[in-house]
Amino acid sequence: MILVSSDVIVVGAGPTGSFSAFEAAKLGVRVVICEEHNKVGVPSHCTGHISLAGIRRFDLHLPKNVFENEIKSAIFYSPSGYDFSVRFASPVTCVINRKLFDQYLFHMALKAGAEFLKSTYVDSLLMEKGSVKGVVVKRKKRTERLVSKVVIDAEGVTSNLLKRAGLPSLNRRMVVNGVQAEVDKINNIDNGTVEVFLSSRFAPGFFAWIAPRRDGTAKVGLGTEKGNPHDCLRHFIRHNSIARQRLKRSHVTNLVYHPISLGGPIPKTFHDGLLIVGDAASHVKSTTGGGVIMGLTCAKIAGKAAAYAVKYKDSSANFLSEYERRWKKKIGFDMMVMKRLRIMLSGLSDKQLDQFVALCTRLRLDENLKEVTDVDFQGTSLIRIAKSPRIIATALYFLVASFL
Repeated sequence: MILVSSDVIVVGAGPTGSFSAFEAAKLGVRVVICEEHNKVGVPSHCTGHISLAGIRRFDLHLPKNVFENEIKSAIFYSPSGYDFSVRFASPVTCVINRKLFDQYLFHMALKAGAEFLKSTYVDSLLMEKGSVKGVVVKRKKRTERLVSKVVIDAEGVTSNLLKRAGLPSLNRRMVVNGVQAEVDKINNIDNGTVEVFLSSRFAPGFFAWIAPRRDGTAKVGLGTEKGNPHDCLRHFIRHNSIARQRLKRSHVTNLVYHPISLGGPIPKTFHDGLLIVGDAASHVKSTTGGGVIMGLTCAKIAGKAAAYAVKYKDSSANFLSEYERRWKKKIGFDMMVMKRLRIMLSGLSDKQLDQFVALCTRLRLDENLKEVTDVDFQGTSLIRIAKSPRIIATALYFLVASFL
């Protein structure tokens, strides 16, 4: 069965999918969002720790109940327990309810005119002579072909559509397995502080975290490049001395798993009739695994590019390549710097991490980091503070240690 469904099909109703749909629909083209789940925002995989500057950048007027906490300080713990803290004068990040956040962006898209197909699993791209002409979906126990002029792939980190179409997808060697638990109470922690734990014993290749909420609950999670993430989390909660004290007599109320891509953007984010955004394109900060703000940045460009392709009746790869040129101009440098930092961080042994955290404390690096007001564009932020002798000394240690 063939359905001539729309000008633009968006695969996935996560933040990047909905925001792409919003940008395209408000320009007057017909947009259909395909979502495999029955409800938007469920299940929620992400901590929802994002920058306040990022929210302001997109002029998102989020309801108060979306915000679970505001964060103005962070403590980084080395494998042996050395700590380095950074405290800002006012909050720079926040913890949001990802379910409500996703639903807010989704309703923005609907108000702009986008249509919604729920419980619709996109099985593959509809290809014709090497070009994307729509998608093949499964819904209500039927297989259907939905035809469109442009498809925006916002399916997430699985990249199933790209793999099945033989298109380049993300670097699987730089994907860590994430797990997050929600707990009903947290002890002896500053409510405005997120805690980060660096240790190959608990989170090899990444880190563990504790993000408190205002109501006394918290989100606790980690990413690991090897082993079972659930076992790693249980080991962290039971055997890390700080986590054990923080989570004493707490109970897990929810547990979710999610791969995190740390390898930087995929080699090519466009094709004839196709644009790729968000986790599917690995628009994710390699340093922290955060993908919301970078994803929205690219989604805004993708939605407009798709709409213009429809209006100008040109969905060729040549026309759609402007999307990649624009997002690279916006975030390409920062993504490159963050990938390099991730490679160096992941290459440090626990002993070197101890030395690195101790050096940051000894040099009082927090005084310089207080000047960083944008935690999303980390490459640009580092340039602003790079003239400091403290930064130079730390960078030299970082570079030498990573090659030893």
